[in-house]
Amino acid sequence: MVDAATKGNASVVKAMTILNAFTPLQPTLSIRALAERTRLPRSTTHSLCLALCEAGMLEQIPRRGYRLGRSLVGLGGQVIDRTGLATAAEGLLRRIPLRSRQEAHLAQFVDGWVVYLERITGREPRPMRNRMGLRAPAHRTGCGKAALSVLAPDVVERLVAFTCVAEQLPTPDLADLKDELATARRDGFVVSRLFQRGTTSVAAAIVDLTGTPVGAVSIAGASEVFTKAAVAEAAHYVCEAGLAISHRMVDRLGTFRATATLS
Repeated sequence: MVDAATKGNASVVKAMTILNAFTPLQPTLSIRALAERTRLPRSTTHSLCLALCEAGMLEQIPRRGYRLGRSLVGLGGQVIDRTGLATAAEGLLRRIPLRSRQEAHLAQFVDGWVVYLERITGREPRPMRNRMGLRAPAHRTGCGKAALSVLAPDVVERLVAFTCVAEQLPTPDLADLKDELATARRDGFVVSRLFQRGTTSVAAAIVDLTGTPVGAVSIAGASEVFTKAAVAEAAHYVCEAGLAISHRMVDRLGTFRATATLS
């Protein structure tokens, strides 16, 4: 006989499955679409959506379906704040000299995805997907590849497989990705042209005290402005910014530990 605690745990897992079904490319989903993506019965999906709406984790859009609710913003903000990345990077992106049709990005790395936290545009900005708050699979973006390049190949393969299943994306050529990340590891930066057609991204990783990637900084824009000299220049600036943010994070953690010890 299944006890109440076991049933409750199963309901939580199903609710999380529904929340994870939403993506930046599919921010609004109907009950039918949610049931198909989660493989849950429609009646179960509907009941859980009503409960999640009551908790503020989902919002119902008349005649369209459901979208993520506002209460998740505060929860996500706590996770972002916990790493200290946004605080450590404060003011640094604005110091990066940008050419026309270039912009600078700060992204946080979370379990195989990147979430864009800041975007600074230069002159004549090109329309880009990298808006603040956007979540994207790490292996498809410059910032994400920079973060992945710090990890062991087996960890990268596992994270890529996980995000592809979650986002219903085809698995990339892992041999090509491995070679690309090895080059990024050697050079200290990555040059990517995959995320959006006609754009180029030059990115460098940001790591914490243990050397674990927590995010990345990039300069991106129209591919035609990224000459060989422009790529080298952008690589210099993102590596410099990534190192500065990493150092700030280490200093912040050291201060926190010292305070905790004294108290």
